[in-house]
Amino acid sequence: MIASNPSQIDSLHCRAICEEIGERLRIMLRPETTALPAQLQILIDRLADQDRDLAPSIVPDIDDMVWQPVAASHAA
Repeated sequence: MIASNPSQIDSLHCRAICEEIGERLRIMLRPETTALPAQLQILIDRLADQDRDLAPSIVPDIDDMVWQPVAASHAA
């Protein structure tokens, strides 16, 4: 490692450090393989079903999208 400043590292070592940090984060942040308890999974599934069935559409109505001029009233 040749660096003009002792606190600087070369790109090869920098890449190795980044890869090691990434590998350790992948291990630490790995999703858990354990499943939810059956009753909790049933409740979550029911909630998802209700969200799909009762959720209002977020798509605007065509009448709301068409610009219609409003007659200006002049108050005297």
